[in-house]
Amino acid sequence: MEPNWKPLIAKLGDKRCVGFMFMGRVNGINLYKHGMVRMYLNLDDRGRCYRFIDRWHFEETDFAAELARIEAALSKLDETLESVYDENYIARKRKALRSAGIVEETIQVDPDNWTVN
Repeated sequence: MEPNWKPLIAKLGDKRCVGFMFMGRVNGINLYKHGMVRMYLNLDDRGRCYRFIDRWHFEETDFAAELARIEAALSKLDETLESVYDENYIARKRKALRSAGIVEETIQVDPDNWTVN
């Protein structure tokens, strides 16, 4: 699936999208997860915002409120929407976790060889 960045860029501009990952599309809604705070902005192609309810059900919600939640979480990390989520950030985060005595577990999944039971 090709990532659809147009709705997010239209809402935030290029410089404020750098921390997001395109996670896919469900029922016409594009799912964007912020890498630093692991929170979602879910936008349809026209820029309407949705929040996840359960089992792939979404309800329309206020974009400004959802964005404010993400910005508040980022501010607790001394980060902003313009903070880049990249390999350098991930390396700094892992180093800080190790320094705090937190052990990181990594699981690698081969997407061509998996089943769900």
